[in-house]
Amino acid sequence: MSGSVYGIAGGSVEELGTDAAKVGRAGEESTGRVLDMLAVESRRDVWHDLDVPARGIAANIDHIITGGTVLLIVDSKRWRPGFYWTLEDTSYRWLSKVEHADRRTMAMIQHRISAHIPRALVRRPLVSIEASRPGTMSVTFLHVPGADAIRASALPRRVRALVPDEPTDPDLVTALYPLLRTR
Repeated sequence: MSGSVYGIAGGSVEELGTDAAKVGRAGEESTGRVLDMLAVESRRDVWHDLDVPARGIAANIDHIITGGTVLLIVDSKRWRPGFYWTLEDTSYRWLSKVEHADRRTMAMIQHRISAHIPRALVRRPLVSIEASRPGTMSVTFLHVPGADAIRASALPRRVRALVPDEPTDPDLVTALYPLLRTR
């Protein structure tokens, strides 16, 4: 028995024609392929491109993985290679500030999902980061507010460790399905 895949990875990334939008979509699609394989080889379910359950919030949730009553939120990032690190509340790539790494979106999303599905055990979110081009990528000393930053290559191992290999509780499916942006 295998899990199910709901939604389309990168499905609602704005088609602005900008390089940032293209890179963002490519990152979500790449992460989506990895997570879809986890669903095929296990009983976990994978959810792509969901709305945050709150009025007036424009942010989306890139991916959620569920098994039993456990839920893991994953944000996909595709950044330039480099050594990423955080000192106090400011993050850097080498010596240049990277303000986009310091946004507090993940903690808000975790809180909103926990309130929306009180029965779920919502794990601390992951930010899966892959290099946008060849080069060294280190995120060991990067601290994203409300989430754990990991290299994309570590994602399958982390999902297996955090989400049980069992069918998703029907109450979670019922609560998540209406949040899908793309069906």
